[in-house]
Amino acid sequence: MKAVHIIVAAMVLGACFVTPARSVAQPENTTRFTVGGRFELAEPKEEFRENVGNGVGAGAALLYHLDRPGWISLGFDASWLQYGHETKRVPFSQTVGGRILVDVNTTNSIAGFSFGPEFAVPRGFVRPYVNAAISGLLFRTASSVEGIRTNEDIAATTNASDWTRAWVFGGGVRIPVTGRDSRFALDFGVRYHRGGQASYLREGSIQDNPDGSITITPLVSRTPFMVYAIGFRYRIPYNSASPCPGWLC
Repeated sequence: MKAVHIIVAAMVLGACFVTPARSVAQPENTTRFTVGGRFELAEPKEEFRENVGNGVGAGAALLYHLDRPGWISLGFDASWLQYGHETKRVPFSQTVGGRILVDVNTTNSIAGFSFGPEFAVPRGFVRPYVNAAISGLLFRTASSVEGIRTNEDIAATTNASDWTRAWVFGGGVRIPVTGRDSRFALDFGVRYHRGGQASYLREGSIQDNPDGSITITPLVSRTPFMVYAIGFRYRIPYNSASPCPGWLC
């Protein structure tokens, strides 16, 4: 998996619960589903911060609104973060020697999958929200060999992997792009992942030995980290001429 090269302009705004004064009418051609995507900047905390640096990545989300306006929803989320990367240029083999060189890329990453409720204000030009979730975190270090000019992987292997659970607490604001009835909204948020104990690698954890073998030095600790995100949300429309079922709209 290639590194995600981004510059994240993260905005962290307080999220709060707001009690609706009246029901909010949504256009008849919208479903109960909202999808979204985002860029992320991750900042490790506590002991985890002493072992690894910041990470960058991306995520995607799917929301199902339990009520039509969208005050209460269930969220499904997936993300990928890279917190370390190394590249070495080495001979293709001992037989060929230095006549043919290849790049050996090693990537340290975290994949996350979460599920939980969200409470949001579905009206106004600034719409705060808060959420919570239970998440699974997969820590993985993988190495691949690619050609210098082709950038195509010739071979790949997983050097280490481990997983742990995490509680996730977050909030932020959404701003409609083209008015208060817009299906598109910009999304600025922050999420705290209270990750459990896991074994993981960082840059330098894999050492190449003269005899061709490697020495792997894993780290073990709890894995809390903050994520600052900027992205978008889109409420999926219903365009069929047939009546929309209640569970869908």
